[in-house]
Amino acid sequence: MPSFHHVSEFDYKREAKYLSKILKQCATAHTLDVDFLLNYFSSYTNEQRLIIIDDLAYEYNYKLIDMVLERSASPVRSCLLAMLVESIELYVRHFHDILYQKQTGQIENDISRNLLEILLTLNNDEAKQFTETYESLFSTSVNNDIELVQGEENVITKLLIDILKGKRLEEPLSSSSLAKTIAKKLYEGEEGTSVIDIDTFIKIFTRDAFSQLSTIFDFYEDLYKNPIEQAIDKNFSGEIERECFRDMIEFIRSPSVYYSRILRRAIKSDPIDYATLIRTIIGHEEKDLCEIQLEYSKLFEETLEQHIQTTINISDIRSFFLKILQKNQDHSPTDGDDSDEPVRFDHVNNSNALHQSTTQLQMQHMSELRRIRSHEAFDKLIHVFKPKRH
Repeated sequence: MPSFHHVSEFDYKREAKYLSKILKQCATAHTLDVDFLLNYFSSYTNEQRLIIIDDLAYEYNYKLIDMVLERSASPVRSCLLAMLVESIELYVRHFHDILYQKQTGQIENDISRNLLEILLTLNNDEAKQFTETYESLFSTSVNNDIELVQGEENVITKLLIDILKGKRLEEPLSSSSLAKTIAKKLYEGEEGTSVIDIDTFIKIFTRDAFSQLSTIFDFYEDLYKNPIEQAIDKNFSGEIERECFRDMIEFIRSPSVYYSRILRRAIKSDPIDYATLIRTIIGHEEKDLCEIQLEYSKLFEETLEQHIQTTINISDIRSFFLKILQKNQDHSPTDGDDSDEPVRFDHVNNSNALHQSTTQLQMQHMSELRRIRSHEAFDKLIHVFKPKRH
């Protein structure tokens, strides 16, 4: 049985060494205890997880992602994989999966809203990183794959590709006169006299600052006493186009409301849409998950934790989601605890992750990292896994 130490700071060398000893003892087994690893990594921040994984590969030649990928597909495995990569790579892999499943007939429904949902959370820099990561992972352009599956002249194809250009004005600026002019053109479009063509319409929604778009929506509703969604319905004949632009309006006005509804639909899907749950909860864990949780409670008169507790039947998944959500609430900015401690780098590592991870980590998370693992849990793990030989 391994010894465990009670310390107050994050030491990636110690954690990597701990995992390496366990994996070494598992070398002759044929399965991997994904549940154990899921619980182990759920207590860390994303940056801490990446540092541990990097050092595990660099010092001990255990490439954990490859090992996990050798296991049979399952929601639990998907949760673990989502924690082992950066959020951009998580989005890229899910985006590619949706395109692939649609192309191969595994998905019958239209996928436009799913693709849009993944891209809406990206800022300009992340959009460019997304395209680079996609090409690096799959040796093809994301734009080409979108056009292949969605069609080159498709309105949503143009919308998605324009989002990925990362050209939105990100400064919180707005022009009242311009907003009023655009609002008028949108209204005229309902009468069939609009001079705003589809390409210009797309550019307005993908390049104007969010504050400017909000001002346009407000002017439209104040001047014409109708919701802005009515302009969308009148300017687009296809239901998919209407739904996508309505989604954009909801996101622009309140991302937390938008993603609360995304989570609600995923949980109530039959079967449960675990991919969306995993992508949203883990992908937004250190971004705006706290705001999403708060908005969820307002919208649906129950907390996200309560809904997951009563709906998710897979115990490991349920426990994992609840742990992430509770940890996120415990360490939200409203706690008033902004004390940080630096990550320890006790030796030089030539990998990018360790060179670049020099920012301070919120070490209050580490209060949950005191894992007193039982002898039974250890005995279970030592029989679970045959590592991939590199």
